[in-house]
Amino acid sequence: MTTTAPTPGWTVRRTLTAVGNEIVKGLRHGWGERLQILIELPLFIIFLLLIGFTAGKATTIAATGKLEWTLNSRHMAWLLLGFVAFTYTYLHVQKMFWRLLTEIQSGTLEQTYLSPLPSWVHVVAGRIVAAIAESAFVVAAMYAVTSLFVPIDLHWRLDALLPLTLLIVGAAGLAMAIAGLTLVWKRIPLLNDVALMVVMFLSGAILPATEMPGWADAAGQPLFLTHTMTALRTVMLDGARIPAGGPGGLIWMLTTAAAWFVAGLVLFRICEQIARHRGCLSHY
Repeated sequence: MTTTAPTPGWTVRRTLTAVGNEIVKGLRHGWGERLQILIELPLFIIFLLLIGFTAGKATTIAATGKLEWTLNSRHMAWLLLGFVAFTYTYLHVQKMFWRLLTEIQSGTLEQTYLSPLPSWVHVVAGRIVAAIAESAFVVAAMYAVTSLFVPIDLHWRLDALLPLTLLIVGAAGLAMAIAGLTLVWKRIPLLNDVALMVVMFLSGAILPATEMPGWADAAGQPLFLTHTMTALRTVMLDGARIPAGGPGGLIWMLTTAAAWFVAGLVLFRICEQIARHRGCLSHY
C-alpha cells in the first residue's frame, strides 16, 4: 500500500488554520475577561494621572513645600506614549502567564503537542491579536480621560507602525521567557510582576532617562521597550523621523527586539525540554 505525501498547499492551509484557531481562541479568552479589563481600567487611568501630577516636580516641592496639582500638556502626551508601550507589554505577558497556568492546572496543556504548530507559536499567536485589542481599548480610554484634563497633541503618522511592530516582537520574546519559566516552576506570579515593574522603570516609561540614576539608564539600554518607546515618542510627540542610530534608533530597535525574541525562544525551548523530561507539563 502506498501513501501520498501531503502537498505543500495542504500543509500551508493546515498551518494557517491552526494559527487562526489560536487567534480566535485568544480573542475568546480576551472577551471572556472583559469584566476584569473594565475593573482594571480605572486603576490604569488613576495611575497615569497620579504620575502626571507628581512626576518631575521634586524641585518645586522642595522649594515651596507644596505640590501644584496641574498637568502639563507635553508631559502628559510623553507619559501617555510610554503607557501605550508598557500597557501592551503588561497585558501580553500577564494574560499569557495566567492562561498558561490555567492550562497546566486543568491538564489541557499537553493537547498543544497534537497541533501541527510548534509549541512556542501557541504561546505567541494566541495572545498577540487579543493583547492588541485589549491594549487599544485601555489606551483609548486613558487618552479620552486625559484629554478631559489637558490637550494631548500627537502626530498621527504611519512611521509609528515600525516601533509598534517591533514592540510586539520584543514583548513576544519576554512572554516566551516567562512561559518557559512557568512550565518548570509554575508558581512565579511574583517574579512575573517584579520583572514587569523593573522593565517599566528602567525603560523610561514613566521617568525620563535624565531623571534616573546613571546605572538605571545604562541598565535600560538592552531593553526592547526602551528603544521602541523612544522611537514612538520621536514620531508621535516630536513629529520627527526615526534616526538610524542612537537610543530609539532603527539599529537599536531592530537589534533589541530580535535579541529578546530569540533569547525568549531559546529559554522557552530549554525550559520546555526540562518540563517534558520531568513529565510535569500538566501538573505541579
